[in-house]
Amino acid sequence: MLTKHQIQSFPKIELHCHLDGSIRPETLIEIANQQEMTIEQDITIVRKHMQAPIDCHDLTDYLDCFDFVLPYLQTEQALVRAAFDVMEQAAEDGVAYIEIRFAPSLSMKKGLTCQETIQAVAKGIALAEAQYPIKGNILIIGMRQEERAAIASIFAEATALAEAKVVGLDLAGPEIDGYVPALAESYRLFVDGQSIQLTLHAGECGCVHNIYQAIESGAQRIGHGIVLKGDQQGQAFVREHEILIEGCPTSNMHTRAIDAYADYPLREWLQNRVHFCLNTDNRTVSNTTLTNEYWQMVQHCGLTKTEFETIMVYAVQHSFATEEDKDVLLAQLALFSGEEAMK
Repeated sequence: MLTKHQIQSFPKIELHCHLDGSIRPETLIEIANQQEMTIEQDITIVRKHMQAPIDCHDLTDYLDCFDFVLPYLQTEQALVRAAFDVMEQAAEDGVAYIEIRFAPSLSMKKGLTCQETIQAVAKGIALAEAQYPIKGNILIIGMRQEERAAIASIFAEATALAEAKVVGLDLAGPEIDGYVPALAESYRLFVDGQSIQLTLHAGECGCVHNIYQAIESGAQRIGHGIVLKGDQQGQAFVREHEILIEGCPTSNMHTRAIDAYADYPLREWLQNRVHFCLNTDNRTVSNTTLTNEYWQMVQHCGLTKTEFETIMVYAVQHSFATEEDKDVLLAQLALFSGEEAMK
């Protein structure tokens, strides 16, 4: 049986982690104090504001947690510290490669430009890379509730910056069925024939058509995609188009997409050869780690060591890392798998 220690030790890959949903409460207090902003000094109270409530009703309720955090992420120093914190957590969790996503528009309320927010996050990631054995990249989010022109402007600024760590674009926020056609023009110009790649939140709350439309509009990965559970036709479509699902079991429980870990379609997706990996989504909001996500699948869905290693390979192959970095990561996985087999 795959053990929790083996999962913790394995050089894991995480492709779906939100910056603002993953900052540690103690770090947020530190960020607030540095800016002389009002915040409770009792970490228990701050944590309660930052974590999804046990009686969370749906995705909209889950997203309310972010409203508490965002006012503190309006300076370069705050974003540098936040990015370093998430990278540090991931390194301690045994993550070898992570793609951290964030929405620049949500940190531009006090005068920062889009490019300044990106440079700050990139700096925080680089500082962590210098201290820990982990590689990080950035996914730029456009918020679906904003106007298409505003989203396109963010993507234009992000791609014009030519920051090497910016490897992909995403759309997130409250999910409405049929959102893709309305917003596709906001990103098509920047991903068609470009080096930048596309992942879209879709099928997180019962909108299966969003998955089809996201793939048809160029998405190479789908965030969540939990609505594919039990949908054989949808799973075949994903498989045939060689798309990876960025799974987030604990988050899906909080948003009531599934009732329990045992309901997660891990066995179904493995059987139907759907490529997927697991992710934290929001380490703090969902009070989880990547080790925990996989450990829950061992306990409730019978995930084996071989299956775990296969999923890690999927994650590397579908990551937006450079081919050189993918080769390094695959070599790490092979080396570790070999060492484990010798024990």
